[in-house]
Amino acid sequence: MRLIRLPKRILSGLLAGALLLTPAMAFTDTAGHWAEGPVNKWSQEYGVLQGYDDGSFKPDASITRGAFAGILDRFLQFQSAAPAGTFSDTQGNRWEDSILKLNAAGVYLGSEGKALPGDSITRQQAMTMVSRAFQLGGGDGALPYHDEAQVANYARPYIAELTARGWITDAVDNSFRPTEPLTRAELVNLLNNMIQVLVQDSGNYSNNIDGTLLINAAGGAALSNMTVSGDLIIAPGVTGAVTLDNVTVSGEIRNFSAVTPEILNSPADPFTPQQPPQPEQPGTPSAGEDFDWGIVVTPPPASSETPTDPEQPIGPGIQPIEVYTPGVLTGETFQYDDKPIPVYAGTERNQLQHGDFIWAADHPDRLVYIGNQFRTRFGIDVSAYQNRASENETIDWQAVRNDGVDFAFIRVGLRGYSSGKIAEDAFYRQNIEGAMAAGIETGVYFFAQAITVEEAIEEADFVIQCLQGLQINGPVAYDWEMGNSSYRVYGIAPEMATACAIAFCKRIQEAGYTPMIYQSTYVGYVKYDQGAIAPYLCWFPEYKSNQSEKLCPTYYYQPDYWQFSSKCSVAGIGGNVDVNIQFIR
Repeated sequence: MRLIRLPKRILSGLLAGALLLTPAMAFTDTAGHWAEGPVNKWSQEYGVLQGYDDGSFKPDASITRGAFAGILDRFLQFQSAAPAGTFSDTQGNRWEDSILKLNAAGVYLGSEGKALPGDSITRQQAMTMVSRAFQLGGGDGALPYHDEAQVANYARPYIAELTARGWITDAVDNSFRPTEPLTRAELVNLLNNMIQVLVQDSGNYSNNIDGTLLINAAGGAALSNMTVSGDLIIAPGVTGAVTLDNVTVSGEIRNFSAVTPEILNSPADPFTPQQPPQPEQPGTPSAGEDFDWGIVVTPPPASSETPTDPEQPIGPGIQPIEVYTPGVLTGETFQYDDKPIPVYAGTERNQLQHGDFIWAADHPDRLVYIGNQFRTRFGIDVSAYQNRASENETIDWQAVRNDGVDFAFIRVGLRGYSSGKIAEDAFYRQNIEGAMAAGIETGVYFFAQAITVEEAIEEADFVIQCLQGLQINGPVAYDWEMGNSSYRVYGIAPEMATACAIAFCKRIQEAGYTPMIYQSTYVGYVKYDQGAIAPYLCWFPEYKSNQSEKLCPTYYYQPDYWQFSSKCSVAGIGGNVDVNIQFIR
């Protein structure tokens, strides 16, 4: 889809509402640079970064911590500042005001009482500050970079979150380089991935936006008769009125300002504007909202994963007993996390063993089944993350097919794990059409967060609606996950979790598709009645590497599909890809 940007008033003097100083008209050193497009957009069109007096931009030059604070401050225009003297090394520094504002917002914490404004900011420091500034919270997924062990603990959840959203696209050769200085080009690229359109001047706007829109005009803005396919963000510096007249926002309305947006003539079932909470104290920002356009299917938590989630009572509405008949127990148990797990009748025990798998000689990041009980096929699962990491945000599906991929699962949509809002994956249609045209068996999955049977049915109906007019020939997977207590499904009773999965599958089956349930170890053992879900295909994630003690899925039950890695390389796709093996008798 072609990006349609809002009209922008160009001032001949100082940009009173802009982010930085007047941008250069052209640069002598950006032609052919990998970030040329984003540089031109954010320097020449929006003025976020300024060129140098000699006409250069110096895209590969580093940025100091102080200058980085200035950019974030002018981007979001923070209002409150920490007291002078908060840091021992900022007095008289040109970036002192911005540093103190970011400190008050819980973004810029410093080290041992020093801000170190003249030091180059590292990539992990920058990702941490950006995440705090936009109150993105932090993810808990594994980092898909070969140098992930070098990432500091404080930065790990923020880098995981930005990676999951598909916004880190400069990890060359799967290397994040956490301690290297962030370059000007890398900063512009990150901003470009996060924000598609910037409103710097108050006025009336009515152009559709393909992506996320940020308003930082102090006087506010009036939006009317338009659609924003991503998030709508209102910066802290906005003090004037923000009105939305017949405006559809497919993501979140993330309001960091003190102004309450006025919604007029809202479309059917509009999203409720969210007011992210302020940090509890400087340096401890709260998680904020979580509408995740870049979530990929995540691995099961580590062996210490067992969330001690208190089960919540089942409320009114459709009850589990109305959805399924509980499975029959055999009386046997097995141990998981030092707890006995009951075995259900009518289920198949895992037949796969360590000696059944080897790493492929021609693809050392792919496991190959060499046992004799099953036929196998190799497949992938993708979401917007892979599109954003690929050239022109397009997966070359013929190249994928030529690289030995037999099947693909396409994320069709998701429910926010905190907000509960449902949205399409931005690229699901083009991915389905591309995979099918390349002769790849194509299924889909939905990142589910249903906490009632009604919500599970709503998720299934959403998938069915999305698939109208499209052909698929693979299963439709219910991907219900619970990473930690920030997930809205935390504490749901096993009976309700099982009922939601079965209600989704029944609805999908009634529509003529083959249902499948994605189940991590914890969810499968603790939340699902395996006897009740036995009729449905099982998709199990357990990631392996060269250091793994066992090169086989250790799940008690036999999976139909095994997601064995999130760090595979596949031709036609930028960045890492989740890969799977299908077992066929």
